[in-house]
Amino acid sequence: MNALNRISAGLLLGTALLSHALAQNFPQRPIQVVVPVSAGGGTDVMARTVGQKVGELLGQPVVVENKTGAGGNIGTEFVAKAKADGYTLLFTPNTIATNVAVYRKLPYDLLKDFQAVALVGQTDVALVVNSNVKASSVKDFVELARSKPGALNYGSAGLGSSQHLTAEYFNQLAGTSSNHIPYKGQSQAMNDLVGGQLDYMFSPLQNALPFIKQGRIRVLAVAAKQRHRELPQTPTLIESGYPGAEVSNWFALYAPAGTPPAVVKRLHAAYTQVLKQPEMKAKLEGMGFDFVFLNPDQATDFMRSELVRWSRVAAHAGIKAE
Repeated sequence: MNALNRISAGLLLGTALLSHALAQNFPQRPIQVVVPVSAGGGTDVMARTVGQKVGELLGQPVVVENKTGAGGNIGTEFVAKAKADGYTLLFTPNTIATNVAVYRKLPYDLLKDFQAVALVGQTDVALVVNSNVKASSVKDFVELARSKPGALNYGSAGLGSSQHLTAEYFNQLAGTSSNHIPYKGQSQAMNDLVGGQLDYMFSPLQNALPFIKQGRIRVLAVAAKQRHRELPQTPTLIESGYPGAEVSNWFALYAPAGTPPAVVKRLHAAYTQVLKQPEMKAKLEGMGFDFVFLNPDQATDFMRSELVRWSRVAAHAGIKAE
């Protein structure tokens, strides 16, 4: 038994030393970062902006590639099946969690096929209405929605999108019902909200803020723990009487499961170091992003909590995508 224990200890030590050696030499070639949504959106902009600086820090280019389709599942599956060596990563918005809640079948297991590297950042979500809606507060809005069950139209970036789930989550909290209009993207929905074809939506603040400042739409609340620095007069949904109504569009970095722990640690350190640079912080905050510094274990725990929440919302609202 003592001999077996010594052999096991030796194997564990050898594995740890090999992992450390891999990390010391990592990276030796460009790193591919897959973004499962279209170029030009918030996820893509953050991935490219931060990735460039991470590449400079690590001494190898970080090459961002958009692999879109199936609500983000094509790019996500690609990374799930990639070699677990740290050279193929996934930079994804929170749709990676909402997809688990709404798709009947997925070609990957989120918790088994991925290793969290870091929760990178987030944007607040705002409840906004078109200028013709007769509501200047959340209280007014809820009273209006209750007086006309199913009459108010809200838009989203598509069936089962985070905007769709957030709106249904609020309906569940407020005891209201409304009519969902799915679009093929956030920008199309926002255009119709501004044009008056939609009554309201839950929008990432970075997309809504220009129209709010121009007076073309009205913001009633932000779904956050605290008021946003750009909208100090706008209350949170929590302040408006809805505890638990805290939602954000978040962005996370993942590697395939089985990636050496030391490589994950090195990647996490590099992204964290870049995000803490004052010039990077100022640049991304100017775009409407905020920062979340969670280590891989914390990011995994956060993901589990998101899966539970959105699965409950989707099940209650009967939301399913093929």
